[in-house]
Amino acid sequence: MFFYIHVDLKSNIEDFTSRIQEKNVFFIEQRVNCVWGDFSLVIATINLLQNVVKTKNKNSKILFLSGQDYPIKPLSKIDNFLVLNKSYEFIDLVMYKSKEITYQDRVLKFKINNTRKKEDIRYLWPLFKFNFKNYSLFLKLLYNNKITLKDLKSLLTFKRKSIFKEHYKGSNWFVFNYQTVVKILKYIEKNKNKIYNYYYYYYYTACADEQFFHTILKEIMIYDKSIKVLPSVHYIDWTRKNTLLPVTFKVEDLNLLINQPENLLFARKFDEKIDNKILDLIDTSINNKL
Repeated sequence: MFFYIHVDLKSNIEDFTSRIQEKNVFFIEQRVNCVWGDFSLVIATINLLQNVVKTKNKNSKILFLSGQDYPIKPLSKIDNFLVLNKSYEFIDLVMYKSKEITYQDRVLKFKINNTRKKEDIRYLWPLFKFNFKNYSLFLKLLYNNKITLKDLKSLLTFKRKSIFKEHYKGSNWFVFNYQTVVKILKYIEKNKNKIYNYYYYYYYTACADEQFFHTILKEIMIYDKSIKVLPSVHYIDWTRKNTLLPVTFKVEDLNLLINQPENLLFARKFDEKIDNKILDLIDTSINNKL
């Protein structure tokens, strides 16, 4: 088992490399300054995948996890589950519906960063699509120097033109076979200009990490029938009432976490600043089940 880690460019990497020096752990050099909802998250993921495929371990499974994810099954059960399902990819794939607000925001509109803080983004329709509120927001962003000349090149249009007929969405945490990752990276490289122009350079897609790999995988599946997909192996609670979502799990969630179905191998999210005991309790509980 090998670990490839991307440390945000805003962080001091020596805080990590000084503590973790195992031979199977690699901190990648191509680091990115990641911003919530920004294409920078996709670039960081691509950099990770490019490093992983250099191993040429063609029979491997590639698990994409964040620093706020944690296993809720023993490693032996995780391994057994992935071996038994070696022919499958695990990712949530839901087709966007054109009437969804998120479809309008993330496919039809342009994303402008108001600041680099979480969720502080604005959505603009193309300027030739008449909308009084849209013009007002545009003028406000322009006055506050949030709109550049490059932005104007994209905004001065009647319609934002997608490079895909359909867009798919889902959690950005996935488990792919090595060969599938190779196919995805080849597709990105072959179509790099139009993909990057759409998502990044001119069109400013919001939360691209929650549709980028999903949509590309579905494009590949049109002609590659060997790819079979099952839902994500992450447990994420988006339904709990009266709390910030997704749920940040605490000690009182222990039984809920360790009793998830066999196909849910990881949970998110966790924050040691909020609860620094839950992870140790998970370790103890799942080890006692062995």
